[in-house]
Amino acid sequence: MTCQRINVPPGVPPHRARSVRRHSASSTTAAGNVFDSYYRCPFARITYERGFLPSPDPLHRLNLCSHDSIAAEWEAALGDIPKLAVAAGAVRSGDSAIAAGSTSTTVANRGVLRQTLEALPPFPVEKLLLKATSSLVSPTGALPPGGNANAAAAVAAGHDSATREELWRAYLLLSFLAHAYMWCEPGPPPAMLPAILAVPWARIAAAVDMPPILTYASYNLYNWRRLHAAGPVRLGNIVCLQNFLGGIDEEWFRLIHIDIEARAGQAVAGLEAMQRAAVEGDSDAVLAGLITIARALRDMQATLARMGEKCDPYIYYQRVRTPMSGWRNNPDLPQGLVYEGVSTEPIQLYGETGAQSSVLHVFDAGLGIQHDQVWLRDYLDTMVLHMPPAHRAFLRRLAAANGGPANVRSYVQRVATAELRDAYNAAVEELERFRSQHRAFAHSYIAK
Repeated sequence: MTCQRINVPPGVPPHRARSVRRHSASSTTAAGNVFDSYYRCPFARITYERGFLPSPDPLHRLNLCSHDSIAAEWEAALGDIPKLAVAAGAVRSGDSAIAAGSTSTTVANRGVLRQTLEALPPFPVEKLLLKATSSLVSPTGALPPGGNANAAAAVAAGHDSATREELWRAYLLLSFLAHAYMWCEPGPPPAMLPAILAVPWARIAAAVDMPPILTYASYNLYNWRRLHAAGPVRLGNIVCLQNFLGGIDEEWFRLIHIDIEARAGQAVAGLEAMQRAAVEGDSDAVLAGLITIARALRDMQATLARMGEKCDPYIYYQRVRTPMSGWRNNPDLPQGLVYEGVSTEPIQLYGETGAQSSVLHVFDAGLGIQHDQVWLRDYLDTMVLHMPPAHRAFLRRLAAANGGPANVRSYVQRVATAELRDAYNAAVEELERFRSQHRAFAHSYIAK
């Protein structure tokens, strides 16, 4: 993206307007009520304090575990992933495989980790999902967005709050177990994910309207807890709920992204208010919004600059990176992956990547920025499909508003004051600095 700055003709007088006022983020929540009604997910609220991070905090484990031994067994397997990965990597050719209830010799592509996961009892999907019906309606009698075709994706509408959060915990649990099965044993990955993992993963993913793949949302957004419940979501007060191989590098890599998400909140939650201010001709409020965006992006850069403190590029490349991989444009799975019991043909999906974060997407939309490269637009559009549904809806609203007087870029050009121009350009430049910084890290940690 080239910096899309705005120039103001010389001689334009300074703008005099109403006093600066901070717009409430309540409209963001109100406008998202359609998803608060249909999905009732922990991502329905976008706040100044957390941005796109969930509220309340992510569940540490399935509540079902308190009275269901099978759910507890699956949670225990999730906690054992780093240990099972070590054990799987330690087995040499000819050694006896130590799998649950088995003394058989290790077979190709099925070490102790994969055998352990295959031996799990069927995941208790039915206890987490309500039965979907083709006539599911909202409390007002309206069909969910998309009508009957999307009824299955809205099954969570009737769940109580705890169950809705459990669906996202289940999505995280199954995503980590499936990716551990694929990537946390030595050697090439299998071409098929067994039904014991594939079937419940696909059903839970459909219930939360997400793809059956490890996403930025399950890897980062819903994968943390606070050490002190009254403290902020910031480095020093957050730790991860789940890792693949474990270690400080993997933990720190994820925590950096969680801190960035929280620091973006001050600007993200005010984007719709800034667009409304453009419609109302409130230039002071638009100015305040632009200043907040620039400030948030500087804070985000300061956090990203700390990546190297505890995440070494070599360790990242060799250990942290691989379990995040997907099966689209991946030479290890050129055809994709067959989900046994779900698909007979391979499915291709991108794995977890920072491009699935909603933050830069909504800054582009809020600032009216268009990307020139067709391939980049297509790729970013695909990444949007990996975001939580409430975040996708928020992004759509911002983008749709750009077709009218809410377009902030057009407003700044129309009002044509140096003060607004400079604030807009500063926000765009900070956005480009963050992207450049991220590209530099990608080169250092992956390409170099």
